[in-house]
Order: sequence, then C-alpha cells, then structure tokens
Amino acid sequence: MQRFFIILGILIGVLGLSFTSSMAQVPSDCQVSSDVVAEIRQMLTAIDNQIYELWTPDEIACACIEIYYNDPPTADFHEQVVRSAIILLGKTGDKRAVPVLIDAIETHAPQALYALGNFPTVEALEALTANIRNEDPEARENAAEGLRRMPSPGKEIPEGWTQALKKAINEINEWLKIEDEPTFIEYFRDARANLTELLEKATVSQTE
Repeated sequence: MQRFFIILGILIGVLGLSFTSSMAQVPSDCQVSSDVVAEIRQMLTAIDNQIYELWTPDEIACACIEIYYNDPPTADFHEQVVRSAIILLGKTGDKRAVPVLIDAIETHAPQALYALGNFPTVEALEALTANIRNEDPEARENAAEGLRRMPSPGKEIPEGWTQALKKAINEINEWLKIEDEPTFIEYFRDARANLTELLEKATVSQTE
C-alpha cells in the first residue's frame, strides 16, 4: 500500500510539473475566461466565416495564446484551430504574441514566420533572420515575406534594432549567392530593400 501511494505521488508530481510548464508559457496578464476561449476556438474552425467583433483585442490575443499552448491534440479540428490561432495572433498587434510566434516556428514555421513580419521588434527580426536559410521552402519563403513586410517601429527605436537590421541585410546578401528559386530571389531582394529603408530611417531618427 505504501508503494502505491509513493507511485501515486510521483505521478501527481509529474502531472503537476507538466501542467505548470504548459501554463507557464501563457503570460500572467492573460486573464481570459474559458468560455471566451471556447467561443473563439469555435470561430477558428469556421475558415470562411470568422467574425471577431464580439471580443476585445486583448481577449482575442490571450485566447489565441491559450489555444496554441493548451488546445488538446485530440480535440476536433485541433491542427486547423492551432494554425488559425497563430495566423490570427499575428494580426492582433499584441506584443505578447512575439515570443509565442517564435515558439510556434518549431511547430508551424510558415504561419509563424509570416505573422512575425507584423511586429517591428528585435526578437521578431532576429527570428526571421535565423530562418532565411530554413530548409523548408515554404518557411524560407515566409521568412523573406516577413522581412519584406516588416514595418518601422517609429521614432522609439528598440535597443539593438539597427544591429539586427544590419545582420539581416548581411544574411540576405549571403543567401542570395545560394538561393536558386526565382520567386524567392525576388522576395529576398524586396526584403533587403525594405530593411535598408528601415535602417536609414532608424539612423536618421537616432541622430535627430
């Protein structure tokens, strides 16, 4: 009997650690009800009829983060729902999305990389740069797409922004010596032009 309780305690500890690890990835300021998560999840299954005006931007972002990390793999439409949550999260403009999208590169690289192009942060820029040489053609294409769509952070230049831009430009220059897909070459050239423009803006802003 004692052995049984010891084993039970170990199992509970393991389950508790697993639960904590999963929940730890959801930001502590994401206070969204399970009902809202369920409602938004249901909407994510309706590809052609997604209406999100019923919820606040904060609810949408937090629900998408919760779904990405904790949607049960055995749930109906799981893969579609998680993929759609990543895409929607990228449209929120919520800065809490960036670390989640970086995590999502491991599971849904094309969608995550495309979405990161909406966030003018050093972390997003570095993640996109790291995937310029991604062996998955769709992921590499969307890394280029993310870089060519990357907006300006405005007048408040993040620390390390200009260095990250220079690194990205150099990495593109090196990769263009190897890339042999004509469409991708065009995308990377466009990305380089965009990043060069962002670098010029940042340089001007820092000297003003």
